[in-house]
Amino acid sequence: MTEDISEEVKKEIFRLVCIPGIEIEHIPEMVNKDYNTQLDYEKVMKILSNEYLKHNLDFGRRLCCRF
Repeated sequence: MTEDISEEVKKEIFRLVCIPGIEIEHIPEMVNKDYNTQLDYEKVMKILSNEYLKHNLDFGRRLCCRF
């Protein structure tokens, strides 16, 4: 499902997620307009969850909350 999405589009999604004030619901519209893709909310969430699981982004939070 996320294999057909280019790395450039993924980087744009991650960049938009980091910008304060941009909701995740609006990201597919913005990316579709700029890159002429057919993303929807579910695909964006799948990309983000795969990245979260791949890099174990919860690890740092577990370390700081242990004490």
